[in-house]
Amino acid sequence: MTKPITLPISVRGLLGFNAILHLVSAIFAAIWVAELVAPQGDLTFLNWVKVLLSAAAVAAGLTYCSYAAMRHLPTLPDAYRRGAITAFIAAYAVLAMTLAVAASSALANAAGQQAHAEASLDAMRTATEERRRAFAEITNRAPALEECEDTGLAMGRQEGATGAFSREGGDVGRVAITLFNIAKSCRTALDAVYANRAELIRLFDRIDRRLLDMRRVIDSDMDDDAKLAAMRKHAEEFRRLMRAVNDALAVEVLKGVADSLLKDWYAAGLPPRGAAAITHNFAGLGEYLLEGLDDIAALKSEPPPGMPVVASAEYLARYPKATMGALAIGVCIELLPLGGILIGLAIMMQEVNEPRRARKAKEPTTAPATAARAGTTRGRGRPRKPKA
Repeated sequence: MTKPITLPISVRGLLGFNAILHLVSAIFAAIWVAELVAPQGDLTFLNWVKVLLSAAAVAAGLTYCSYAAMRHLPTLPDAYRRGAITAFIAAYAVLAMTLAVAASSALANAAGQQAHAEASLDAMRTATEERRRAFAEITNRAPALEECEDTGLAMGRQEGATGAFSREGGDVGRVAITLFNIAKSCRTALDAVYANRAELIRLFDRIDRRLLDMRRVIDSDMDDDAKLAAMRKHAEEFRRLMRAVNDALAVEVLKGVADSLLKDWYAAGLPPRGAAAITHNFAGLGEYLLEGLDDIAALKSEPPPGMPVVASAEYLARYPKATMGALAIGVCIELLPLGGILIGLAIMMQEVNEPRRARKAKEPTTAPATAARAGTTRGRGRPRKPKA
């Protein structure tokens, strides 16, 4: 192996430039480590030691790797040089991209928090509007429930007085009781809708005030950590209110009434004429009550949105529009030293190859001495016979 050669002035300048950028990388890596060891921002003495040691290790390690690569890789034998340089560049690129994520996350922390707060607030508003529409759909079924109650009472009285629907005196009481039970279930569902309507109006009013408070926090000049803490507090209160809204939506009551109206009255043992009358008057109403209830029930089962805790590095993937500039700066900070290393390697390889070319040029070109032998060798054997 050829001995390492002295670094030219240009390569030393590149090493100094790389050392400055490596120090910047170490600072951003230290910020990333600080967020990992102290997510709340309170750094103890032990945390400070971890942060400082990590910064020193990153700066010293990258700088030494640059120095070692420029000084030793070009002097390797030709059989190993290309593979060693390729492996070094691949490993350095992976490390550079990791540090680029750290630098970008530190630079994009404020923009990422802002984007995260805006996205969380939009999700809460969307969830509120969806539940408000569900509440309106349930409330709009109140006239149908009133009609159900009035129809059930009227048919029950008529059946009890004249047996108009059963035509069988022995079954008059059973058909009438069924009609009165239908009217009572519709009345119960109507009372539940009215009671939940008053409660839901109060809940939506509190949710609107909570969303307005979150909007004010986002637009305020508070410190980033204080703003994030206030937003999470409001988000937890919003989730509590939204769970109360989910519980107040009277889906189960309406579904129970609709299932009772769509019951197979023939299989229930009612007289055919009475079963036909009940099916004719209440089946359409039951289908109307069931319309859209499955979607509302699925909406109730969804967890209410909030403001989840997100690491600063996740902002880069979640909100690329807000963090694109920080990502570009972080990549430049980490890839510029790699460009300096490549330039330094090219200079050093030229420095190494120039003496080799000079030595080859001074060596005399001598052809191998070959003595040509004159004449030919004749084979010896028996003498020829003389001609007669």
